[in-house]
Amino acid sequence: MADTSLRIVVVGETFGASRTVQRVKAMRELGHVVTTVATTSPGWSYESKPSLAQRVRERLRLPGDPANANRTLVEVVRDGADVIWVESAKMIRASALRRAKRINPRVLVLWHSEDDMMNRRHRSIWTDGAIPCFDLWVTTKSFNTEAHEMPSRGVRNILFVNNSCDPALHRPMTLSADERRRFGAPVSFIGTYEGPRARSLLHLARQGYTVRVWGNGWHDWVGRDPNLIVENRPVYNDDFARVVSASAINIGFLRKGNRDLQTCRSIEIPACAGFMVHERNDEITGLFRDEKEAVYWSSDGELADVCGRWLNRDSERENIGHSGRERVIQLQLMHVKNIDRILAALLGGANGRQ
Repeated sequence: MADTSLRIVVVGETFGASRTVQRVKAMRELGHVVTTVATTSPGWSYESKPSLAQRVRERLRLPGDPANANRTLVEVVRDGADVIWVESAKMIRASALRRAKRINPRVLVLWHSEDDMMNRRHRSIWTDGAIPCFDLWVTTKSFNTEAHEMPSRGVRNILFVNNSCDPALHRPMTLSADERRRFGAPVSFIGTYEGPRARSLLHLARQGYTVRVWGNGWHDWVGRDPNLIVENRPVYNDDFARVVSASAINIGFLRKGNRDLQTCRSIEIPACAGFMVHERNDEITGLFRDEKEAVYWSSDGELADVCGRWLNRDSERENIGHSGRERVIQLQLMHVKNIDRILAALLGGANGRQ
């Protein structure tokens, strides 16, 4: 895109583990002036427990606004803004976006999400009402662009982008022997609990493979099998890269409830030059070629076979891992490139409507 510095207001999660923070950094690297509007209270994280009232409001699809993001957004726009970038902020209301546009009629508004937005869990009543306010809707779910999906809900302009990574975080790590012991395993998985994932990992453990699991929601699986090592805590940023670099095999699961064809991990693992064993589908195999930049599986039996076939092939795994990293660079699967694509589409659409 043109070498134009934009004033961007990013509405989203601002704590350190959030990918929103990574994108804000990338925007600033591109020369844009970025102001953030937090959607969560100070001290909140992915490990924070919502109150009963918060859980009830979520079930009713009427989330609260604990950080006063709607009011802050309007106040920030008064100081000047070219773009309002909303990151899956379900509490943002149409009234706030309309007020922002009245204050600055030229401001452009986009929605960015890495979730399946046809799933009502990822939208709120506020989100549904705000859809007409967005000049561009950005998704990493290719199927959401189909006419019977988000366009049928009123989305006018929709853009699909692949998931992306932060090269400063997602990179190969040189590890000490102690770090390899602390973070590594023959087979590792990093991610939140989901039933199908747990059953696949337990199957691997029962086949005799040592499997180490990092992420939230796994407490009920501690002690299920001697070979299933449940850390019961997440790893983010540098520790994420340490786990990937220290592990012989890194499993890439797709979240069934999100209809995933690719996830952020699908890009971040190869960006770290990790050997990735990923659930198979046409979209991901189009990004990383089978047995060249990743290896794929479609059933628990095949997953066990793949792990058995590759665990003792150290040099070949290393070559595939490095080829995966080269593929990330070749396909420009980095936040800065996605942001350039998104802003070019946003500005191009606005110019076309003038």
